[in-house]
Amino acid sequence: MSYGRIFLVLSLIAFSWGCSIGRVYVGSEIKPDPRESIQVGLTTKSQILETFGPPDRIQKQYDGDIFVYAYLRKNSTKLTLEEPYLTNLTLFQYSKVQQKKDALVILFDKEGVVKNYGYQKGTQELTPF
Repeated sequence: MSYGRIFLVLSLIAFSWGCSIGRVYVGSEIKPDPRESIQVGLTTKSQILETFGPPDRIQKQYDGDIFVYAYLRKNSTKLTLEEPYLTNLTLFQYSKVQQKKDALVILFDKEGVVKNYGYQKGTQELTPF
């Protein structure tokens, strides 16, 4: 075996590489679709609680409460190639982080009936790793 090959094999052994994949989910998924479940002027606070469960946040207002629901998803990947023994040098590093959320905000009048709501669905935009 030539010295060049021995050096190449020893160099490859000296390098280390690592890969990590992470997923973080915060909150509860918003089910069912609010556009099909909420009727402005008809749906009551108790119906909302029965359908979506307790909100993540309740904001008290003079003219009615606000319920806030949020669901966050975060995906991350990282690949690193480094020489950890002699120089502690990172030769290559790649990382990718995606974060999207679904949010539902419901405004109630003083009687506890839905006055208006806003819904944003972003988690379906996450690409699989």
